[in-house]
Amino acid sequence: MALLLVVFRYCDAMQPRPYYHLCKSLSDELPQPVWSKNVILSAFRPDMIAELHALLTASYEAVGNTVPPLRDWWQALSADEEYDAGLIFPVTDTQGQLIAFAQCWSSGFIKDIVVHPDWRRQGIGEALLLHCFQVFQLRGAENVCLKVESNNPFGAERLYRRLGMADV
Repeated sequence: MALLLVVFRYCDAMQPRPYYHLCKSLSDELPQPVWSKNVILSAFRPDMIAELHALLTASYEAVGNTVPPLRDWWQALSADEEYDAGLIFPVTDTQGQLIAFAQCWSSGFIKDIVVHPDWRRQGIGEALLLHCFQVFQLRGAENVCLKVESNNPFGAERLYRRLGMADV
C-alpha cells in the first residue's frame, strides 16, 4: 500500500503544471510602453464594466474557461480587499471601443490582461504589461507577478518571459 501511494505522488509530480507563476523585479529601469497611434490607454469608468466582462468572458471561453455572470463577477471583484479601481487599465480604439484591458490587485499582481482577438500581435499586450510594471514601480513595489496557464494558445507566456518575468 505504501509503495502505491509513493507511485501516485511521483505521477502527480510529473503532471504538467496547469499554470506558471511568473514575477518581474522592478528594481531596474523599465522600458517605456509604445502605444500604436490607433489605440488609447483610457481611464476606467464604471460604465465600462459590462464591456470589460464581455471581453474577459470571450477571451476565457476561447481557452475553455468560464467567467461568472456579470453581476457575480463584478461583486466579487469590487468587494475584494485588493481591489483598486485605479488599477483597471482599459485600452480603446480611436472610436472608444474597448479592445484590451488589465486589471491588477493592489499587492502587485496582474489578475487579468486581455486583448481582443482582432487586435492581438500589434504590441498592445506588451504596452499594457509595461504600463502595469511602471504603475507598480511608482507605487514602490519590488516586483509584479501574474499567473498564466501553461497551455495558453495566444503566446502570453512568451511575451511575459521576453519582458523579464521569470518562474517563482
